[in-house]
Amino acid sequence: MKCPTWRSGHIFVVVGLALALSQMLAAQQRSRWRPAPPLNGRIAIAPTILSTDWLYLDPDSARQEPLVTESTVYVPLRSGKVVALARTDGARLWESAPGVATTAKLHRLGDALLACASSPAVEGSPPGGIVRLLDLTTGVVRREVTLPAPITSRVVEDGVRLYVRLGAHEIAALDPPDFSRRWSVTGDFTEHLAYGEGTVFVGTSTGALWALDAGNGRRQWACALGAPPGPAAVGGEMVYCGTSNGEVVAIGRADGRCRWRRRTGAAVMAPPLIRHGQVLIASYDNFLYAFHPQTGELRWQQQMAGRLASPPSWLTETTLAVAALDDREITVVQVPDGRIVARWQLASERIFSALHVEQGMVVVATERGIAAARLQ
Repeated sequence: MKCPTWRSGHIFVVVGLALALSQMLAAQQRSRWRPAPPLNGRIAIAPTILSTDWLYLDPDSARQEPLVTESTVYVPLRSGKVVALARTDGARLWESAPGVATTAKLHRLGDALLACASSPAVEGSPPGGIVRLLDLTTGVVRREVTLPAPITSRVVEDGVRLYVRLGAHEIAALDPPDFSRRWSVTGDFTEHLAYGEGTVFVGTSTGALWALDAGNGRRQWACALGAPPGPAAVGGEMVYCGTSNGEVVAIGRADGRCRWRRRTGAAVMAPPLIRHGQVLIASYDNFLYAFHPQTGELRWQQQMAGRLASPPSWLTETTLAVAALDDREITVVQVPDGRIVARWQLASERIFSALHVEQGMVVVATERGIAAARLQ
């Protein structure tokens, strides 16, 4: 019995079919994941100097994160006072009575301002907490409530309750009328809290993200990450967070299972932003990243002026303003493709907070106080 003989023509046909099949598969892959166009760099855009509209220079206000509304900038001072400034020109509107230095960011609660502080320790006991409700328009203290421990996290809420970290080892749900505890959970928690879809998300210093039922505090799941997580953000059926060792992690919101994880070059301690079908990550390695929310595919990455410790701020539906820590530059990035479209620089001040953008003006904490500049 003769063995079949392969002629050169047969070989060419087989090779041609294989090449055609590989090209078809590549085309399908390209249609599914369209690569982002080559990114321009910062060097390609000449910076524009922003003139300073006003400055509030007080040593006690240096590097203090303000709370900014449409009309007013509220500044917590290290002396324990809170100062209200007109957003348009920086005129002082009021100054609260002296208190104790705040232990958490200012929080707006309806028509009042929530200022959290600690009370001095007595006879070896740990310090307690003080919550002051200030009138937004006058600064008058409406109510002052003592707590067993100071609030040491950002205050998050769901419209019914407030969720906070008390001291370093307790997460609590508080009723706003009297700040009584509805429930509390003990653990070795970080200060990063987030709320979404009836769940409170909080990290632990041992490197896990917990999901707590907002109604009763019961733990729904715990996802081990290997390093302490930064603030979480909920997007659809997923929860996203960065970690202190530079990873970005996507977790199933229902079951707490890790769906994907990607590594950046340094710690990720700013909350993710989710929009335009992308998860946007600011990393301490100077880069802004965009990942696909379901697969973790890197869509683009763009280098900024320096270390990114705060989340970017939305300028328009499709553009972000990004500020590096201890730098004068504000970089404007087009989110769909990651291209830089503008570079602004403050005339003299260096930025030490998130960017607060309202009606064409940016307000930031600087190394000397609070600065405001009109965007161009």
